Order: sequence, then C-alpha cells, then structure tokens
Amino acid sequence: MMRALCLSVLLLSVSSAAFAEAPVPGMQAFETGQWGAAESAASSAASDVDALILASEAALMPITLDQAEGLSRRERRQAALRAQDYAEAALALEPENAQAHLRLAAGLGYQSRYVNKVRAVMMGLPQRGRDHMVEALRLDPTEPWAPAMLGAWHLEVVRRAGEGMFDANEAEGLALMRQSVEMDGAPAAIPYRFAVALVAADPAVHGEEATLMLNRAINASSQDAVGQAVSTLSEHLLGLLQTDPAAAQVEAVRLLEE
Repeated sequence: MMRALCLSVLLLSVSSAAFAEAPVPGMQAFETGQWGAAESAASSAASDVDALILASEAALMPITLDQAEGLSRRERRQAALRAQDYAEAALALEPENAQAHLRLAAGLGYQSRYVNKVRAVMMGLPQRGRDHMVEALRLDPTEPWAPAMLGAWHLEVVRRAGEGMFDANEAEGLALMRQSVEMDGAPAAIPYRFAVALVAADPAVHGEEATLMLNRAINASSQDAVGQAVSTLSEHLLGLLQTDPAAAQVEAVRLLEE
C-alpha cells in the first residue's frame, strides 16, 4: 500500500515555444538537443527568469525524452533537484510566472521518483506538485501544459494509488488532458503524454483513444530535437500498441516510473 502511495507523477516538457520571442541563453543548444550545454548556458543567467525556466527544463530533458539510460537513479534525482532549484529561483524573481510554477511541479514530481517512496509521501511531493500545477492554471488559463500536467497528475495518482487518493479523479484527469490537446499552441508532446497515460492505465479500455493521440503526436511533431524525439517515441509506442497491447502497457509504465 505504501508503495502505491509514492507517486512519480507524469510530468511534461514545457514547449520551447514559450521562449521563442526572447534571446534566452542556451536556447540554440536546447533546440538542437544539447541538454547539458543548454542547462549550463541558461543557468548562468541567474537574473533572467526565462533563462532559469529553460535551465529547469533542460535539466530534465534526458529523463523526459527517455534519453537517460546512462544515468543512475542518484544522478536522475540530482537533475530533478537542479530543475527544482532553477524553478524556485525563477519564482523568487517572478512569483506569478506560470511557466516557473510548472517547472517546479516537474522538478518535484521527478524528485519523488528517486527518493524513498515513504519519504516522498511524507515530504508531500505529490501534493506540492499538484498545487503548483493548479496555480499555473490559475495564472495562465491559456497555457496548454497547465491542464495537461494536472490531468496527467490525476491519472497517474489514480493508476498507482486509486481513485480519491490526494483527491485524484480519473474523470477529471481525462477531461483536463482532452482539454489541453485541443488548446491553441498545444505541442505534439501533449497528445503523446496523454497516450502514455492511457496505455499505462488500460490499453484494452483506452487503446482507441491512445492510438488517435499517438497519430496526432506524430503528425504534429516539430523538427527540433524535442519534436523529433516525441515523434520517435510515439511511433515506437504506437507499433507496440498495434501488435502487442500488453507489451505497450509495460513500456508505458516504464516511461512513467523509470
């Protein structure tokens, strides 16, 4: 039971479009998939809110995009803590920045994967992450990642701990994710992450919608490093879902928990 309470919430990458209008340090490295260089360059601009948000995202990209095979759990936790630190620094400069709240939620969520499960619950990591998602949604109702992350939070809590735990609700999670997919500016990573959550929950029940989401992600993927990675991940999961739904579910769970 306690294992089920320890939630490594699905957390999503904030689109690089959020930084498109400003010359943020590290943006070029980020767009070409040089995550370490992007993090280093962006974090050096300690008084630049957008740069700190980018540094927070870059720190987690290897994990987010399933490119962290060579990283130990300790190194992954360190990345989560760095992401959290950058987001907290951004919020210290601009407390009502919705993107910073989302990045802090991401850092907290990944931290919960890599600490003792009992400790994660006692530290309130799932609840704190949810609160920052709710705040981001309040601050910027037009940001598609806010309902996407909050919806994914509901679905993952229900999957691992059951309906009602931490007030999680599957119907609300599905509604929020469906809302986010249809919002203006929603990147391909949102339908991809929605599909992962659906397949992890039950490919027999949600397979048709997951297939639609994966095809949508493939067709909508951008040509930068994030978009190409999302397309590849979507194609892989779609192939499994079409040929071996049970294997697809195992893969989706791995993506949510590893």
